[in-house]
Amino acid sequence: MKEANTLINSVIYLPLFLPTIFGGPICKTGNPVTDDIKRIDELVGNLPNDYKIQIKYISKIPNVTDTCWLRLTVSEMSFSLDGLLEKFAKNSSNYLIIENLHRVLNGIHNCLYEDRKDYQEESEFNCEKSNLEPKQYFSYFNEIITAFQLAEDTNPCDAEAVCRPTEPPDAEATTPETGDPNTMKGECANCVTSVDYLPAIGTSVVCTVIITICLTYLVIRVQKNYERNRRIKSYSTDVEQERKREENEQDGQFILENQESLT
Repeated sequence: MKEANTLINSVIYLPLFLPTIFGGPICKTGNPVTDDIKRIDELVGNLPNDYKIQIKYISKIPNVTDTCWLRLTVSEMSFSLDGLLEKFAKNSSNYLIIENLHRVLNGIHNCLYEDRKDYQEESEFNCEKSNLEPKQYFSYFNEIITAFQLAEDTNPCDAEAVCRPTEPPDAEATTPETGDPNTMKGECANCVTSVDYLPAIGTSVVCTVIITICLTYLVIRVQKNYERNRRIKSYSTDVEQERKREENEQDGQFILENQESLT
């Protein structure tokens, strides 16, 4: 009887110790992944097959936990969804689905940063800006969700996860994970290249040209107005002098006539 009670107690209390021994869920405040992810197929079906969605793709590397990988991928996916969300009207079904997926990512992000730990080391990941088709894009999204659901708090990220540029690809190479020949490699999430400044440079040049043309036009108008006013003033002066000269001649003629009449 005593052995039976011991066995029963072991069965009851064993689940309570399993998280301590083997590790529990990474999120202590509950699972943020909701049934909204089941509508991903509906969203993919609403988008054209050749539609391109830009994201900084981050491949996994050996000997680094999924938790570290998630620290980068969740943020980058969230940024990408922000851009995708702007493509649809707020009352559309696509907007609602993307908004709910964004909410799931926000919950995962909060779980990943619950510890508020200051990291001294760095885990570097290859990052490449890619243009993925909807099916590829949301397959990557599901990969992030799966990695989060399998992650345990016994395998935390003990370093700050950062991006580094990828090696220049061969001429015929495509993205390893996606096979997308339009993928732009050699970039990372925290890097800014000269290409990123091209729109700003172009805008500055256009603005400079417009301002120069406007200033030149204003200078020409001012010069013309000044010249016209000068001519008008000169003409008025000449008219006034001519009038005074005629008055003087008339006065002289009048005096001369008076003198002749007196004589």
